[in-house]
Amino acid sequence: MSSIRPLMIRVSHRVNHALGARFGDSFPFTYVSEYPKSGGTWLSLMVGDVLQAIVPQLSIFPAGCAAVLHNHWRYDHRLRRVIYLSRDGRDVLVSSFFHMLRDYQSKASPSHHHATKRLNRLFGANFDAQNTRELLPRFIEGIFERPLGNRLNWADHVGEWHDPENRKHIAYVRYEQLLEDPHAHLKRVVERATGKPIEQWRIDMAVEKFSIQRQTGRTSGQEDRSHFIRKGVAGDWKNHFTTESAKAFHERAGEVLIRLGYEPDASWVERIGDQAAAPADTSTSTQDDASIRASQ
Repeated sequence: MSSIRPLMIRVSHRVNHALGARFGDSFPFTYVSEYPKSGGTWLSLMVGDVLQAIVPQLSIFPAGCAAVLHNHWRYDHRLRRVIYLSRDGRDVLVSSFFHMLRDYQSKASPSHHHATKRLNRLFGANFDAQNTRELLPRFIEGIFERPLGNRLNWADHVGEWHDPENRKHIAYVRYEQLLEDPHAHLKRVVERATGKPIEQWRIDMAVEKFSIQRQTGRTSGQEDRSHFIRKGVAGDWKNHFTTESAKAFHERAGEVLIRLGYEPDASWVERIGDQAAAPADTSTSTQDDASIRASQ
């Protein structure tokens, strides 16, 4: 049964995708699309609460009623009522890195075997899991070669989806925007996706219900590497990237990072040298507001 369930989940996702693509606006789905570890679970739960729709997670059956479908699919022009969530790819990879380390270190995790096999292939057996700064560059190289939970890597996935000037039917939002002002940006994207006005009290209730404080008992920035929600901040990559990490990322995704407005140019790679020499701050992290431009 354990081997059948993942197959049924994959089939369920494909049927949901086919229904949405075939019937478009006539089928009661709202989609939250993202590259893995961009904050899609959080956004999906808030959207579902606002719309009073189910948010099926790991369901083995296709949705048969109004639902918010969280997914990592490729862009499909036939889908409607889509919210696309993006996040700084450097934070995405750091989050993925610690997520896989958590699975590797916990034998109780359903993904322990997969994480162990993948990390041993990348780093060799008996690697030092605490030496994260030296491991991260190789992890970045590996995850671009073999993406985690998706057929596309971060740069290809975001690059394929992100075209706000020509795709007016998609509501675009960034993880960093949701952190900065969740009330305003949640309201904006839900109204954009549904074409209907949303009462502010619904937005306020959803934001409060699914805040990191309510979900974990921690404030944003307090780290727990054993939890699915590790830290809940923007800019944490600065605490973990070395010059080698920066070069590995820039070679594979630097152009997309700049196109999305997270950096004005490639000079950030050189600036990492001084930053990497400082001790990592594992307690808090701040957002560089100047590097995050609003996506409407």
